[in-house]
Amino acid sequence: MTNVIEILKTELASNQYQSLVVAQNYQAIANQLNNRPLIANTATQQTVPLIPSIENVYAAITPEEALTLYQIPGLVDGIKQAITLASLPDLQIYFAIASTKLSTQSQINVQALLAKTQLDPNYQSQVPGQSRADQLGIYPVNSAQVQAALN
Repeated sequence: MTNVIEILKTELASNQYQSLVVAQNYQAIANQLNNRPLIANTATQQTVPLIPSIENVYAAITPEEALTLYQIPGLVDGIKQAITLASLPDLQIYFAIASTKLSTQSQINVQALLAKTQLDPNYQSQVPGQSRADQLGIYPVNSAQVQAALN
């Protein structure tokens, strides 16, 4: 704790904190030190599987095949759950099971459907960078530490 206080004493001597020091706004100082500014993400956006909707699945097979799949206990519910969970491996397993009930063309359609990809929709072009407290090696800083450094 003493080391953190010494580091804070040195840092808080900087002019950028003066108005907050005068106002004795310790929490605002801690927030400023802990703030992680957004910086450009250096990682490239990856492609990920495009999980089909149940409507896409039905469009890939014939109505007769859909009816046949519905007659296999738990299969359609499993497919729906795999879609909800966005689990490509589970979908592949369910369609491997279902493939014996599908025509060659429907098998090709389903495989094409499962092979589709998209750019990662969770990719962030900006990510949190280092806060000043990170740079000083004292993250996170709390208001009590700031107050102790100033008094």
